[in-house]
Amino acid sequence: MSTPISPDISAACEIRLGEITAADSTALTEFAECRLAKVGISTSYGEDVTQRAFQAVLKGLETDQGGRKPRLVDISDKPAFLNYMRGAISSLVYAMTQKQGFRAEPFNDNVADPDAIHQSPAEQAQVSDLGQQMFPRLRARAPRRLLRTIDAWEPVFAESDRIPARGHRKYVGEVRKLAQDVLRELGGLR
Repeated sequence: MSTPISPDISAACEIRLGEITAADSTALTEFAECRLAKVGISTSYGEDVTQRAFQAVLKGLETDQGGRKPRLVDISDKPAFLNYMRGAISSLVYAMTQKQGFRAEPFNDNVADPDAIHQSPAEQAQVSDLGQQMFPRLRARAPRRLLRTIDAWEPVFAESDRIPARGHRKYVGEVRKLAQDVLRELGGLR
């Protein structure tokens, strides 16, 4: 059981929540979208993540049964509170990466999405063949620390232009460089 929040912190937090403007909310949603994109999750969850962060703070104010409980330093002024909210958003995005349900969805040609890039069956086959050639070679060359990132990337390789972050974020860059080397050998990149 967590400790109840003090009335002073609760009152100050409610003041900070009241100071949030539409522009601040939009900026927090854009931050959430950037974080989601970095870990390979659809940016369409940005607004939901932002709202969940606010809900977590409100739950922390109202009950001692969970939620986020800001410290006095987190609500000392509006910029500090916005930074605190970005931290809450980052935590929620990280939690999403740990859930199986938030992996990239497979390409679905039956969905009418004007922004989707539709590949012909021949192009899909080429991408699939490339993945079948690249991933075994990539695993053979990769140090053990990169294998989780490679394993997370393989199922979304054909549908996403991002490598999901599994483990440390710097591993994504290492996997990308290693993949570029393998692709050069296969004749896929010049």
